[in-house]
Amino acid sequence: MFFRRKRAKGLTTWGPLNEVAWDDKTVEWIAKSERLNVKVTHITKTISLGDMGNIFPSEDTTDWEVHGIMTYPKFIPVTITFTKDEGEFGGFSYNRSDTNIFNKRKINLPRLEVWLSDKNEQKALLLNDALRDAISSGRKYAGVRFFKKTGEGLMTQLDKEYGWSQECRYMILGLVTWQELHAGRVPKWTLPTDYNDFSLDDLPEFSSDLDRQLD
Repeated sequence: MFFRRKRAKGLTTWGPLNEVAWDDKTVEWIAKSERLNVKVTHITKTISLGDMGNIFPSEDTTDWEVHGIMTYPKFIPVTITFTKDEGEFGGFSYNRSDTNIFNKRKINLPRLEVWLSDKNEQKALLLNDALRDAISSGRKYAGVRFFKKTGEGLMTQLDKEYGWSQECRYMILGLVTWQELHAGRVPKWTLPTDYNDFSLDDLPEFSSDLDRQLD
């Protein structure tokens, strides 16, 4: 007998979403954690050259914005921006978006905002290369892990009343990402032997057929 999963009617019981953008359980989990795991899915690079008129500075500029999501402890869109400031590695704060519709209902969507000090564009280029490699290899995102102080990240009472960070910004201490390239549509026996997808099931019986399967 097959059972059809019932679709939840209310946001309070619908998995990734919640009536409150930054509920206490989510904020406490972030504060207690030493890391934030983000799946990067989109990068925008804006290049401005020459004179833009009186509105924009006339100097040449390059601006990066990275978008991703956290899938735990719940669905959280993440925006990563870069500054030319020196000193701290980076930081994060809580924000929200109140103009989203789900099942014909307006919701308060959480948004985590991360900023990184990046005078020489090293961090922006690192994330850009990681996502490009991931897409080239047939994957849907590039993983990046931000490290923070354990215990830091609780919202103040004023932050809770507004629903986003009014008083506090929290430090990012470092990051790690993974750049990996592999050819698409190759036999599974060509993958690294410690991969979950590695398999010898389709290995040719004769050595003379090895190259033929790679052509």
